[in-house]
Amino acid sequence: MMHTLATLRIYIPSGTRVKASGFVKKLTAPPLSHYLLRQARAEGIPQAIINNVSAGYLAGMKISYSHQEIKAGAHPECLELIGHVAELKKFIANYEEHLEGLRCIISMSEEHTIASEEILS
Repeated sequence: MMHTLATLRIYIPSGTRVKASGFVKKLTAPPLSHYLLRQARAEGIPQAIINNVSAGYLAGMKISYSHQEIKAGAHPECLELIGHVAELKKFIANYEEHLEGLRCIISMSEEHTIASEEILS
């Protein structure tokens, strides 16, 4: 059975934290993008990155510009996962409660690997 490689992009306001119950847990909850990155690694997703956005906006929000010291809570971040479609859909299902209200886009990908000998010539 052939598996299709795909890219899952999750668009997150940078101030979003992991959903938690209780006052103390809400204060100490990690950023959602970092939490999902660690979960992707633990679940065996082959590749993941958090894209640092210099400027952009999410649906229904104002344009936000990144500053080194201060980042607006609505500044966009993009967590990008690369894996097989089935893995990525399972990841969405497993973390549905954390992804509620966020835009998740799966794009089919075609991988091209260049052998190391070809790079040197």
